[in-house]
Amino acid sequence: MIVKEFAAKRRRVEQLLDGDHTYPVGDLSGVAAKILEKRAAILDAAARHRTPLYLFDGRGFAEALAAFSRAFDEHVRGHRPFYAVKSNHHPHVVEGAVRAGYGLDVSSGRELRQALQHDGCSILFSGPAKTEEDLELAVAHADRTLVHLDSFRELERLGRVTSRLGRPIRAGVRVSTAHHGAWSKFGIPLGELARCFREAQQHPLVDLQGIQLHLSWNRDASPYRRIIEDLGRCLAHDLTAEQRARLRFIDVGGGYRPHRLEGYYPTDHPLGQVISAADAHFGEDTEFVHPYYIKDSIPVDEYAREIGAAIDDHLRPIVDCVYYTEPGRIVSTYAMHIALTVVDKKRDDLVIVDGGINMVGWEKYLQIYCPVVNVTRPADREIPVRIGGSLCDCEDVWGLRCYAEAIEEGDVLVVPFQGAYTFSVAQEFIRPIPAVCRLDEPDDGPR
Repeated sequence: MIVKEFAAKRRRVEQLLDGDHTYPVGDLSGVAAKILEKRAAILDAAARHRTPLYLFDGRGFAEALAAFSRAFDEHVRGHRPFYAVKSNHHPHVVEGAVRAGYGLDVSSGRELRQALQHDGCSILFSGPAKTEEDLELAVAHADRTLVHLDSFRELERLGRVTSRLGRPIRAGVRVSTAHHGAWSKFGIPLGELARCFREAQQHPLVDLQGIQLHLSWNRDASPYRRIIEDLGRCLAHDLTAEQRARLRFIDVGGGYRPHRLEGYYPTDHPLGQVISAADAHFGEDTEFVHPYYIKDSIPVDEYAREIGAAIDDHLRPIVDCVYYTEPGRIVSTYAMHIALTVVDKKRDDLVIVDGGINMVGWEKYLQIYCPVVNVTRPADREIPVRIGGSLCDCEDVWGLRCYAEAIEEGDVLVVPFQGAYTFSVAQEFIRPIPAVCRLDEPDDGPR
């Protein structure tokens, strides 16, 4: 047998098949309608510049930044946002975040050097495996750079650098809890927080004054509430009054998901996985009731309200500090759209476009449903069509449906709201990474 305790696993599969399941059914036609508000600007950009293109939506990005700040400023007293550069590091995007009053959260020496180009911008330096050269650069700019320590070894390394350079630097320490799951790769266990404060005293130029809690992909605020409650318990029982008095900030991190912009295929539902695997084993196709389900999350205001309430309940009675956030995906998603042109119509249900999934770095659209909109021949309904990309790769697919009246060669298709973890992970696989053009601002040409 392929698994141990086969009889028990068989009963588990039967339990899955017989159980009650929820299916977040809905449609994302509102996403298509939203991008069609920008139809004229998209067609103008596609006419002026050769597709494929990333379209930088400065207005949409600014609105997302403002909405996030507004929500957290209202519900979290002493809030300060830092844009997560890793989610999209294009200069237009980073400049937009700084212009909106955000600090920058960076995760490498490369990102730190980019952030330092913005005079006066506050910087959080996060991430594991920082080199001595990285830390030297941070210490050289300690007036506006704060280092989030990822381990006790990194504390020692930063201590050596500050001693050698004779310069102090502010620091936080990243912690992981029982709720962090795969994110426990980062930081130190929460139970070792007191030890970290004690050992930091051996490095007088390292001013340990904060705690980072980051974990990602949270569809609601419950992970934040649990972690904040655990932190409050730790601060009250494990840290001394003197150690608590040293705290100047607590960094709640990022991980907030955009609200109702994408879906998932039935084959990613546990029930769909089992049934489609069985059908495939016997050479049959699976016919699903719905083409996709909504990948749901709460609106940004609900994240802010619930996190703020948890802070008020569990942290404010214990410590007097400010609170940082590190929004990435929830704001940068709105910063870019992808524009493509149909270059070959092979059949009514199969077209080829001029851009490939090297623009997003992986086979994203076979895993995640994102609306595709024909801005040349728009419609409020989807038609079934396989949209193949320009790479010599059978998994180079942009989607299996399109909001369109019809699709013909020369039509411009848009995959809207694709600013997060697309451009940042694009690769020169077979074809070059396309240009970025401004959608709704004076255009200085592709960058």
